[in-house]
Amino acid sequence: MQLLESIQMKDGKYINLPLHQVRVDRAFERFAPSIESHDLEQILPNIDMKGIYKVRLVYDLDTEDAEYDLEYSEYHARKIETLEVIYSKPFDYSMKYADRSPINKLVKQSKADDIIIAIDGKIADGSYFNVVFWNGTDWLTPDSYLLNGVRRQQLLNERKIKEATIRVEDLHRFEKVSLINAMLDLEQLELPVSAIALPKNDG
Repeated sequence: MQLLESIQMKDGKYINLPLHQVRVDRAFERFAPSIESHDLEQILPNIDMKGIYKVRLVYDLDTEDAEYDLEYSEYHARKIETLEVIYSKPFDYSMKYADRSPINKLVKQSKADDIIIAIDGKIADGSYFNVVFWNGTDWLTPDSYLLNGVRRQQLLNERKIKEATIRVEDLHRFEKVSLINAMLDLEQLELPVSAIALPKNDG
């Protein structure tokens, strides 16, 4: 089984590394308790590079030494101007699996720039990001998320966002949505809620 971490490196510094470490440790505890977890501070090299880079760590829990690969690439944010809510049956993406086929199948159902996944009528996540909605007073993120991203957890820890149950029919109550992940901070990539296409049926 392969899992991955997408880690931001900004001007040579790894961002939110302790939260990434927590997620890696949980993966080992769940799937390979007899194998010692990767120490990210030990396996990530010190690289003195200016700019923002995406570090892709893929590790294999089917091997005795949990072999891993590292890939560094200069980060450029995708241009996203439209989103579409896509209904899905429940599926497990509670860990950051390298196999994203359930999510990729949902993406193919839409012609928008990206999607927001809804399960049992509740908003979950985007295809590669958590979502946070602004209601004019607070930033709220769904408590029915698929994956608890490191940026999401950071912002919860800092009390900049709050968890809430958000149903598809609640979206009109919000002004805008912020897309967040390890590479995107709150308010860095925003869209008006009017840019979100709603499904034509209730799934």
